[in-house]
Amino acid sequence: MTAMALNDLATPQGSVASESRFEPAAPRRLPPLTSVILVDDAQQLDNIGHPRISLAIWRRQADPKIERVVAGLPTERLLNGRIALGSTETQAQFMARLQDLLQEHAVEPAGLGWWLADMAMLAELFNGLVKRTLGPRPITARVETLDRVSCPRFHVDRTGLRLLCTYQGPGTEWLPDEEIDRSALANRQPNDAIQHGAQPRALQPFWVGLFKGECFPGNAGRGQVHRSPAVPPDELRVLFCLDA
Repeated sequence: MTAMALNDLATPQGSVASESRFEPAAPRRLPPLTSVILVDDAQQLDNIGHPRISLAIWRRQADPKIERVVAGLPTERLLNGRIALGSTETQAQFMARLQDLLQEHAVEPAGLGWWLADMAMLAELFNGLVKRTLGPRPITARVETLDRVSCPRFHVDRTGLRLLCTYQGPGTEWLPDEEIDRSALANRQPNDAIQHGAQPRALQPFWVGLFKGECFPGNAGRGQVHRSPAVPPDELRVLFCLDA
C-alpha cells in the first residue's frame, strides 16, 4: 500500500457556512483513525474495509481523451441524472444504462464513449468493493454538471460507501479526522468551528475518492467529513458519484 503525507494534498480554500444533508446525532469517544490512505492501484481501494480507514484515494492520471469529451458537454442546461444499478449487472450493462441516462437528460452520447466506458469501469469496480465489504446490494449512480457549490457545509453521508470522481473542475474537499471538531459538526455549527483553522484538502480531477459513511458497519460517529467545492464563475464541474 502506497501512502504519503496528508499535507501533500493541501489545497487551501475559504470556508462557507450552510446546512448539511446529514449530521451524526452526537459525537462518540472513539479510537483515532488513520483516516486517509493514498494509493496508485485500484486494487488497494479494498483497504477501505479496515476499521481505521475512512477515505481511500486512488490518484489516477487525467485522460486527455476524456478531458476533451467532457469539455464539450452543454453549458446551457445542467445535467443531474440518477439511476439505480443492480449488483449482478456487468460493466457492459452499466455502460448501456449510463448511456440511456444521458439520453434521458438530452445529452447525446455519440462521441462520449471514452467517458462512458470510464464511468462504467468505476461502477464495476465500486460494485465489487461493495460486495466484498457490505454484501451485494443495489448502487445508485449520479452524473452531474454543476455551475455552483452544491453542499458547501462540511458533513458526513448517511451511506455505507460513496465513490466520487470529478472529471472537470474543482474536486471534493475533505478534512482528516484529527483536524475535525465532531462536536461542532454534530451541533450544526459553521464550517469554521468544524475545521477550527485546518485547511481543507481536495481531490484532483480524475482522482477517485472512496468515502466511508455513517452507515458502514461499525462506523457510526466517524464518517469521513467532506464538502462540495466552490465552482469558479463561467466554469463547469463534472461529477460522477456512486452510493451504496
